[in-house]
Amino acid sequence: MYSIITRNIRNITPISKNRLKSSLFINSTRVTIQIRAYSNQTSNITLSASINNNNLSEEEIKYRDETIKVYKDLLSIPTVSNVFFTTPDENGKELTTASIILSQIDIVNKKSKSYMSQKTVLNDSNKVVSSAIQQELVTPMVSISPSKKKLLTIKDNSSGDTFDYSFDLSDNTHLVTSITSRDVHKKILNDEWFGQFSWSPCENYVAFIADSKLNITGYFDKEPKDKEIGKQFVYRDDWGETYQPVANPSIFILDIAKEQVFPVEPFPIDKVSAGQVIWTPCGKGLVYVGWEFGDRKLGIRACFNRMSSLFFLNFSEFMANKEELKEQQKKDPKAKLTKPLTIVDLIPNGNNGCYRSPRFTPDGKHLVFLGFDERVYPHNTCSKIFKFTWNCDSINKPDQLAGPVQTLLDYKNYSDDFPGIFGHGFQQNAFINENTLLFASPFRSTQKIISFNIDTKELNVLELDSNKKENPKLYNLFDIDYKNKRLLITESANNEPTSVSIASLKDKTKGATQDNIDIVKIYSPKPSESSKKILASFDTTIHKVPVSTPSPAPYEAVKEFELLYIKNKEKESRGLLAFIHGGPHGNMDAEYLTTITYLVSLGYNIILPNYRGSTAYGKDFNDVLPGHIGDMDYEDCVQSIVYTIEKIDTSIDKNKIGVIGGSHGGFLSAHLSRHPLVKTAIMRNPVIDIPSMSTLSDIPDWCFFEAGINLSDPTAQYHTLPSLEELEKMRKCSPSYHISKVKIPSLLCLGEKDLRVPPSQGLLYYRMLKEAKVETKCLWYPGTGHSLDSIDARLDQWINISLWLKKYLNN
Repeated sequence: MYSIITRNIRNITPISKNRLKSSLFINSTRVTIQIRAYSNQTSNITLSASINNNNLSEEEIKYRDETIKVYKDLLSIPTVSNVFFTTPDENGKELTTASIILSQIDIVNKKSKSYMSQKTVLNDSNKVVSSAIQQELVTPMVSISPSKKKLLTIKDNSSGDTFDYSFDLSDNTHLVTSITSRDVHKKILNDEWFGQFSWSPCENYVAFIADSKLNITGYFDKEPKDKEIGKQFVYRDDWGETYQPVANPSIFILDIAKEQVFPVEPFPIDKVSAGQVIWTPCGKGLVYVGWEFGDRKLGIRACFNRMSSLFFLNFSEFMANKEELKEQQKKDPKAKLTKPLTIVDLIPNGNNGCYRSPRFTPDGKHLVFLGFDERVYPHNTCSKIFKFTWNCDSINKPDQLAGPVQTLLDYKNYSDDFPGIFGHGFQQNAFINENTLLFASPFRSTQKIISFNIDTKELNVLELDSNKKENPKLYNLFDIDYKNKRLLITESANNEPTSVSIASLKDKTKGATQDNIDIVKIYSPKPSESSKKILASFDTTIHKVPVSTPSPAPYEAVKEFELLYIKNKEKESRGLLAFIHGGPHGNMDAEYLTTITYLVSLGYNIILPNYRGSTAYGKDFNDVLPGHIGDMDYEDCVQSIVYTIEKIDTSIDKNKIGVIGGSHGGFLSAHLSRHPLVKTAIMRNPVIDIPSMSTLSDIPDWCFFEAGINLSDPTAQYHTLPSLEELEKMRKCSPSYHISKVKIPSLLCLGEKDLRVPPSQGLLYYRMLKEAKVETKCLWYPGTGHSLDSIDARLDQWINISLWLKKYLNN
């Protein structure tokens, strides 16, 4: 809507339409219309009309346009999605090649695009040779074979209810074949949770996880064939946030020689979904994670505590059964594969635990994996490393296949030098030599690469940045070249976009330590000159903050927490933002984030508090919070602000302090809205009222456990409907309990398709604030889930946030 202001109207006389001439002049803030009309008296009329864009001043329009330009510039810096070695074994001594998959937003077409860049290092000189131009990928789903001689590209050609995938196999010269799987399965699950594509040792098969198609139809299908009639609309639980409507993840096989895709069926275990499948070293079987779901599936994304075990499936036997079925179908075309498969639970005797990320040692004699050998209620906490012996010769003797489970690395606590293992799991190639496992793990306010000897249990932290306290770096590990003892690692910092390096062992007979590694950087992004200036304009420091209230028993040792302080050195501060992570069992670290950089570029200093309950600080630090949310984490966030303005940077204007957070970070931002130091709050899909969320969320167990409601039976699940007593306990730790104390302007960003924290939570808060006559605004993003990562949401919300902060912290 535009408002029109008229000025300079003079000498008005009646005129005829055919003697009217006009001209229109437009800029970003004003439209000027000049009309000259001539009557018989030759009178002139000049009309100037100013059209005010959303009632913004010229200064506000200028600020908006400048912030959009900065954000677009920062979005042009690519992010690293994947890195893997591509050097065939016979070339490993002369050169090392790697492929880097980059992701970038195409703002014009509103798409996320992927590109592949090839890098070659000449081993004798460490000279890096890049491909002349990076190649755009039609899909980010790519997988290279163990020999590095075959590349598999998986394209999703699905439309509507028809699922259609093509598997393109190429070598270094041409496309070898393209295999289709039209309506064989539904969505392919290629992520850090359900796993990636796994090649058999012979490279004739690729195993992967996809959602199974159900053989069902409606009552009025004229050609039902062998489908189950009337089951079309029977409700089935899915696996929650980002996995709707994935209901039955199962194992599928790409048979390269026969150019076909088929399911491993009939899947033999009810109440179990498959994921993270890998081949046994002999290639005769498959090992996978099986998640048990009982009467109900709960959301699995970021929930490491879902009950699971490791299972073995005899693939050779399965293929023999398929051949036998072929012979039967020659006689009876309607014959089906009904012979049950041999499935072995590799962690038997009723182990009540959660396991993930199985990896075989290079000699094939052990299976190493992560998890908990007990029922764990926080969705993310410190993990253990386990192993058992493996005997491929006993592939047809299930009782002799695997040895007893051994614990290699136990839980760690806050006072330990090494704070424990957190994160999703091991990369696909996890060993640098026969007994040394390498992996990246969140490590307090950053992330480090860890070397662990599974025989001696010796653990080394690779301090590649000399443990810097200023502008600390975050490291990740993507791939290992076992034969040539090389690693592909990435590094970044809050003020340094992600780069890629090859790290090689100097002495290949020794282990991976920082003294035995040579590093060659093969890729660094090239920001624009304006973005370079922004990145050089701020620093990050890590600070230990004493808690304001003691931790309860048995967690008395937790007496402090960390925060990262990001300070703009060049611009006059527009204020301080407390950027609060979700979870609550997550953390903020030194990783480069476009959104953080953007806010700093606008002149804000930022604190990233890792309040009690955050991950990467030990099991006790993680486990102290449940039962105290809305209280202990609130106190730590307040303490973060107070400590920053009193001890770290006394120049901060106390009248310009805001908070921003998503999910549980939004929960804390809403709680902090009642504190007198906070002047405005921004909440992204916030938890507002836990009682109502407990019956709607894909993780209702979170609502019970984090509110301090414990199960007396460790094998049971929380019930669907909370009691009145439980509802009251949930309400008292919710922001909605304190709504009458909130008086500050509040911005909400909500995703329509959020299953984790349903948007009704944010709408409830919005409506309560409107009812209380508190300044508020709600942004609603259709088709977007909990992470608000759709292109529309990513492009729109941060501009709105910047304008909101300008209005309520800097006017």
